[in-house]
Amino acid sequence: MSREILREMVTAIRRLRGKPMDSDRVEEWAARLEAHLMELEFLAAQAVPDAAEPAFEATPLGGLSTGAEQPTDLTAQVRTAAGGGLQTVARGDTRPAPARWDFTMALTAVIPLLRARQLSALELVEKHLERIRQAEGLNAFIAVFEEQARHEAMAADRALASGSAGVLAGIPIGIKDLMAMRGYTMTGGSRALDGALSSTDADVVARLRAAGAVIVGAANLHELAYGVTSENPHFGAVKNPRGPEYMAGGSSGGSAAAVAARLALGAVGTDTGGSIRIPAAACGVVGLKPTYGRVTRRGVLPLSWSLDHVGPLAATCGDAAVLWAVMADDPLQEERAFAQAVIARSVSPQDTPALSSGLEAAARLARAMADGGDDASDQTGGVTGVSDALVGLRVGRPSDEWLHPLQDDVARAWQVSLERLREAGALVSVVEPPPMSFIRAAQFVVLHVEASAFHRERLRQRASDLGPDVRVRLQLGEFLMAVDYVQGQRLRRQVANGFLHLFDRVDVLVLPALPVAAPALGTRLITMGDRAEPVHRALTRYTAPFNQSGLPALVVPVGTDARGLPLGIQIAGRPFRELDILRVGIVPEALGRPS
Repeated sequence: MSREILREMVTAIRRLRGKPMDSDRVEEWAARLEAHLMELEFLAAQAVPDAAEPAFEATPLGGLSTGAEQPTDLTAQVRTAAGGGLQTVARGDTRPAPARWDFTMALTAVIPLLRARQLSALELVEKHLERIRQAEGLNAFIAVFEEQARHEAMAADRALASGSAGVLAGIPIGIKDLMAMRGYTMTGGSRALDGALSSTDADVVARLRAAGAVIVGAANLHELAYGVTSENPHFGAVKNPRGPEYMAGGSSGGSAAAVAARLALGAVGTDTGGSIRIPAAACGVVGLKPTYGRVTRRGVLPLSWSLDHVGPLAATCGDAAVLWAVMADDPLQEERAFAQAVIARSVSPQDTPALSSGLEAAARLARAMADGGDDASDQTGGVTGVSDALVGLRVGRPSDEWLHPLQDDVARAWQVSLERLREAGALVSVVEPPPMSFIRAAQFVVLHVEASAFHRERLRQRASDLGPDVRVRLQLGEFLMAVDYVQGQRLRRQVANGFLHLFDRVDVLVLPALPVAAPALGTRLITMGDRAEPVHRALTRYTAPFNQSGLPALVVPVGTDARGLPLGIQIAGRPFRELDILRVGIVPEALGRPS
């Protein structure tokens, strides 16, 4: 960063404070911050050089350990592709999967085939490993654990044969390279981490393994999860499977791309300002940010302690429900029953008492959609379909003024989705969320301060190892003061309370996921009408509110624009009501099902 730009940034930050004011008037503070925030963000964007950064060539660490007391060193097994990007383990021959299975099938449709022994876990995993190799150009994975995945698949086949298999036995899953995986050196998408081999799994990874999931690789991401583009200067940009010249979104871009390209049947991401939901919308998959704290973050590299969330990415709402029930802290009986009902051919007697009629209908609808239909017959011969799935549900939609500006294609897809919800029996009304200026001010201050606090020593000691955009953001956070952080948290509480009061009037809130479709790689500014703003500011506009409030939010693909790029809607709900928004998402997701 040049001294001139740094000096201008410091001057801009000083202007944020202005004259002393009544400390109770956080609204005045927010208004003043909003007036100068764009100037500051433009300066930060200007500080990032335009020249492409050289690819980072990872150095394998350690050697292969075969002792039971030590983890297998997966990092030592991987090779680094020239020019950065995919790392992969030794290859093997593949065996063809049965004709009944193909890559378009959802996770919920594959599970019955595995349990009926019509498809082996090893065959399924081999096919996905082969597909990953064929899709190296997407840069969806930093490392692929081929041999480890084969061993896990064979173990899943044994468990399936003995009847002791977990719900995800044999299912290939990708993990964002921000989480500890035993035997692997987490990169965080950066060259600035210490490079310590992990002897344990992050808790969420351990839960997936306990359910039988096969971890096929470490997914690429925006460096340290601090950005929305996943244009990683060290491992290469993640490319959008729907159009490789476009962004996959971030920071969980590799996780979303892996699901969209059918390199895995599910993936795990993290979300601090939209980092699950932004790439889900950009790539055309389902992404769930749960209620704050519902999924443990133990073993996950933090970015912002009070904003970070962990959640699943999947092809369908039904798939996300199954992953969610495995990942959640102390999942409710109803959540377990819903996930079981989604993957079962019928609701078992022991599950029925735990499942409300609405969720039972949603589970049947999810199964039918996984099989390619729009309706599902119930056990008495009736039909539960889109026409009556959401009778009486109160849906709120933000006002046009709150959403402005909005790309025309996005607006049309959102309106079609609202109409689909009305056809399913929902009652749609206009509501007014908390002011966008409050949301932007609180997100900017809280995220920048917490990220800079966590990475303080890394910035001091290894700044040259950081990509320029992440380095500038971390430097920016160091100029903010404790009084700014306190005001930001107070304002954030007002935002959260405003959303909670909104849910006194409605059951769910439905809004666009992003104001635009996926931007082209390299985009710095997004222009809509007469407004231009930095890409990270534009793409987090509708997602950040639910990190601040901690409310659950789901992104569902609902079609494409004129270029064939995915468009998504976002469904938010009350705390701990993830099943409500998944149930609602099942209805419009049929609009976005890829051919």
